[in-house]
Amino acid sequence: MYTLFIDTHFEILHVALFQNELVFDEILKNDGRHSEYFVNSLKELLERNSLTIHDLSGIIVVNGPGSFTGVRIGVVVAKLISYCEHIPIKVISSLQAVALKYDEDCVIGIKDKNGAFIGKFNKSHELMGDYFYLNNKELDDFKENIIIDDVINLDMVYDYLKDKKDIEPHIVKPIYVKKIEVDK
Repeated sequence: MYTLFIDTHFEILHVALFQNELVFDEILKNDGRHSEYFVNSLKELLERNSLTIHDLSGIIVVNGPGSFTGVRIGVVVAKLISYCEHIPIKVISSLQAVALKYDEDCVIGIKDKNGAFIGKFNKSHELMGDYFYLNNKELDDFKENIIIDDVINLDMVYDYLKDKKDIEPHIVKPIYVKKIEVDK
């Protein structure tokens, strides 16, 4: 029983395999060129463990927030594998994945040079309201404490999602930092 983890939301490309609920192997690349390396990294991860797509029993994908290209490539490949091979898929945002480390209501942010993408989570790690973006000026005026953190604990993500319902691949949506024309 292998579960594939895909995270392409930010600068680090991260693909991993879980076996029996534990991280079995992973690849991390920190050069921001996901469109060049993602497919080969996935292929390498499977091949070096003598696996194929057919050996997967589940997929976990981080759907953002992030750049258009980064998030899109991870989400599209996860959806494609899930749909074509009938492999269950589960989705988590990077902000919710970080919130799993906190046992209280929290505000989590991912910062870029112009501001931060924010999510408010309750102590059960569920999103309260919608995600939102604050520019640097708005961040200075924001009254709540924002935890800026981008470290995802894979074991916590797996534990959180293992009893959650699978999602139909067609409804998995990427979360972009910037609104694109098609979403407006």
